[in-house]
Amino acid sequence: MEGCKIHEWETIIYEGKVKLTIPNPELFKRPDGIYEPAWAPVFYNPRMTFSRTLGVVVANTYFNNKEFFFVEPLAGIGVRSIRYVVEAYGTGIINDIDPIAYNYIIRNIKLNNISEAATASNSEANSLLNSIRSEGIVIDLIDIDPYGTPIPFIDSSSYAIAKGGLLAVTATDTGPLNCSHPQVCYRRYNSLCYKTDFSKEMGLRILIGSIIRCAASHDVGLEPIISYYHGYYYRVYFRATRSAKSADKVLRNIGYIIYNPNTLKREYIKIEDIKEVPVEEGVLCGPLWIGPLCDINFLLKINKTLAKRYSVYIEDIEPFINMLINECGINKPYYRYDKLFGMLKKNIPPKRLFINELQKQGFRACETHFDPRGIKTDAGIEDLINIANSITR
Repeated sequence: MEGCKIHEWETIIYEGKVKLTIPNPELFKRPDGIYEPAWAPVFYNPRMTFSRTLGVVVANTYFNNKEFFFVEPLAGIGVRSIRYVVEAYGTGIINDIDPIAYNYIIRNIKLNNISEAATASNSEANSLLNSIRSEGIVIDLIDIDPYGTPIPFIDSSSYAIAKGGLLAVTATDTGPLNCSHPQVCYRRYNSLCYKTDFSKEMGLRILIGSIIRCAASHDVGLEPIISYYHGYYYRVYFRATRSAKSADKVLRNIGYIIYNPNTLKREYIKIEDIKEVPVEEGVLCGPLWIGPLCDINFLLKINKTLAKRYSVYIEDIEPFINMLINECGINKPYYRYDKLFGMLKKNIPPKRLFINELQKQGFRACETHFDPRGIKTDAGIEDLINIANSITR
């Protein structure tokens, strides 16, 4: 097919149900033999396959097996969007400002025979979203998948997203978000952070809080229905509503975390109560999202969608969704199991034993996807210390 000629420096790969022309990964490896996407002429990251697969299932679940119009402003070679078209019911615009990426988008649209459903675009991301909205076109799904922070694209996304639409956002700048670089976190997300034992969850809450506050300034309410950390990135799906009332509603779950690094105590505090916090209670982190990280009912629907339409992905996705279901009912930030017993100067018993004991005493407790050393529980630090002492005597 014209436009689909493969050059000697390229190869065709398969992901999900689509095929893609990409620069040959064998030619862009680091000295240690690992493929480095940033070294290739155009960005394609195979490590994001899980994210893209889950995205297809989320979109199909959210739009209930119906057609939806999407825009991906930072698409690279276009794989995520092409999968929306081929594996869900998506039609839309696949955009990248890089002319090399744009050329690959055109070729990969042709390769998958989806020219009637997908349009390639070569525009600046914010300009594209603003122009589409100005033309009165309703965008059901906007997918922001940048290299680094998504914050520069939230204003235009809030302007363009439809009432009841789905905004999907990725952030790969995990260092600033988990407070390895607190000044960068403050500069990008306008949030004070502190290196905690639940830093991965705090990073996600900072990200969600910053996006919600930005959207609220446009009278758009964004509610996270699924959010998670995976490998080296954060991913959040927001349900959008367009009214000042809905924006005010979600803003009620913007607050702070008070964290005491000496006792590991952590608690949420609403913005209006901030003046009542004694300094000796600990450090203040935020503003950030203090509400639920997921909608459990939506997660249950995802599992139904998997069983009905995407059974080929069940083995990869269902265990992860089940873990989110377990932990999203516990809103308190997770505890690092090893940090707790280190503080008590005790040997660490099996994690399952500790979780079982928490459950026996009436607390909710489970493992967390954030950290293999973490435990999600609604127990307070005093309860955790008492139980830890009781099982290590």
